[in-house]
Amino acid sequence: MYRTLFFVFLTTFSFLISAQEAYNDKNMVVSMIDLQSTTYKKDSTATAFFIYEKGFSRVENGGGYDLLTDYEAKVKILNEQGFGHATIKVLLYRNKRDKESFNNLVAYTYNLEQGKIIKTKVEKDQIYYEKHDQNFTSVKFTFSNIKPGSVLTYKYQVESPFMYNFNGWEFQDDIPKMYSEFIADLPGNYVYNIKLVGTLKLNTSESTIKKNCLQASGLGSADCSHNTYIMKDIPAFKEEKYMTAKSNYFSRIEYELKEFKGFDGVNNKYTETWKNVDIKLKKEIAIGVQLKKTGITKNILPDTIQSMPNNVIKAKAIYRYIADHYKWNKKNDIFKGSSISEVINSKSGNVSGINILLHNTLKQQQFKVYPVLLSTRNNGYATTIHPVISDFNYLITQLTIEDETFLLDATENNLAFGEVPFRCLNVHGRLLDFKNGSSWIDIKPAKRSLIFHKEELKLNEKLELDGKAKHVFAGYHGYYKRKELDQVNKQSYLDLRKKKNSEVKITNINIKDEKDYEKPFEEEFQFTRNTETIDNTIYIKPFTLPFFKETPFKLNQRTYPVDFGYPDSYTYLVSIELSKNYEFVDIPNNSLYAIPNHLGQVGVNFQKNEKKLIITHRITFNSSYYPVEYYKTLKEFFNLIIEIENNTLIAVRRVH
Repeated sequence: MYRTLFFVFLTTFSFLISAQEAYNDKNMVVSMIDLQSTTYKKDSTATAFFIYEKGFSRVENGGGYDLLTDYEAKVKILNEQGFGHATIKVLLYRNKRDKESFNNLVAYTYNLEQGKIIKTKVEKDQIYYEKHDQNFTSVKFTFSNIKPGSVLTYKYQVESPFMYNFNGWEFQDDIPKMYSEFIADLPGNYVYNIKLVGTLKLNTSESTIKKNCLQASGLGSADCSHNTYIMKDIPAFKEEKYMTAKSNYFSRIEYELKEFKGFDGVNNKYTETWKNVDIKLKKEIAIGVQLKKTGITKNILPDTIQSMPNNVIKAKAIYRYIADHYKWNKKNDIFKGSSISEVINSKSGNVSGINILLHNTLKQQQFKVYPVLLSTRNNGYATTIHPVISDFNYLITQLTIEDETFLLDATENNLAFGEVPFRCLNVHGRLLDFKNGSSWIDIKPAKRSLIFHKEELKLNEKLELDGKAKHVFAGYHGYYKRKELDQVNKQSYLDLRKKKNSEVKITNINIKDEKDYEKPFEEEFQFTRNTETIDNTIYIKPFTLPFFKETPFKLNQRTYPVDFGYPDSYTYLVSIELSKNYEFVDIPNNSLYAIPNHLGQVGVNFQKNEKKLIITHRITFNSSYYPVEYYKTLKEFFNLIIEIENNTLIAVRRVH
């Protein structure tokens, strides 16, 4: 009988739980369950979520052509942390001649009070307009009477005269969505490049023809492509370490006007070819015109460099001279750059100014060089299907000597020759060759980066560890160390280094090759640290300064790839030496874990030789890029790293 009752209780409880999750994601009607439910089982961390969302964009002609977008949404507030989602912000585009308008807002807060549904309306005087920037106006409104459990509904229409800018649709947001639908009626005489961005898949993608949807008095009509896109159970987009721009992965649909076919027979093409873009860039004042000014650099180099034979040593000297004597003003503005003469006179310039100066100086010295346009990591990927010049925000130089190619950027004087700043590691760039035509090239590191720690530990009679360390940082790790040293004076850097870990007393620290950028950055120091004794057993943590103290990957689900920027490796070589009065009594087992497809591995090896223990710990990342399906593997990989570096213990006892 007890078992039967318990089963009935569980069945009833399970039914109630499932009923609580049965939100109405079919339309804007607020159901009783929408208000009663207090959880979202697909994301236990969610503070709010979209139950339902729909948009409809189309072109209508009422005395003129306007692009209309109707938007409606129903949002559930789960707790007080979700109250911020009760403020809605809409951006309206404007230029000197025209602007978009915001119309027909209908918005309510729904609450359940004493078993009754209570509605609170957002009034017109609660809508605020303010300047966002020179091109956008911000429309804001905030719902009132917000409580945990509230449901918000709102509808509005945006009217736009900018026909070339057909509205896209963002399926993903920083909170989850149960249902998101977008309908787009595209007139047949407007030809668009349509792009689905992100890794999430559509549940529905349908297209039909709507006859005579657009009329032109006395000129004819056009059919429309009626497109419906639906995505369900959309996870929130949560940013995490090791990613490029959010815009690369945020799931959405984008439209770019390719061609307009007028009713009068005139066709206007908006998407250009690279051949045409090359011609325009050649005439661009900040790019092409400045690239021609090689003669102005004739006398900026000292005679000692100019008289050198034209080889890689001379190229390095030129690069180092420009990087050391001309400072980047921290601005990109590649299409608004100062002239080369201004950069030379002021010893300062933006990205294109500094790197075109480098390009022109190398070219004047008879080196083979080309400028390269790219988009930085925080700016998003540049479109490769067709030219979109606004995608680019950066310029570097490519140098070729005896069939060996180097990418150069003189904005950072802590870089080795052939390295570009980390911000530039964004897959590819467009090499500008105005004679033979531009082309795509890979933007990738010249070599692997690494960190190598070598430490010799000795257990003294005070049961402390006396240590001698040599830490080596190569590639981007060396660049970061030099940049850190540049931000403070050397003594301050050393003082900070000593205080970095309160459990380690560092003395006699010395830095090597801090200004020899072609060599790794090295630190040598001595230190003392404690051990722990429990029941006459001494426990030693072998790794004094772990590479990783916590995992960078903490999301339950990540909808975008892991992009480290560069492949790298970490090696920790430790020797622990005991006096004749002590012995090792417990040493962990060797371990090795590999990422599938030879993409990386982590392991630790213990080798005992009487009173000495040699520990080798290695981490390798053989790729800089790991697709979404590797996320779970990488989480396990880093959890193992944390376990090895922070929880490994060597047991030692005194010999009686």
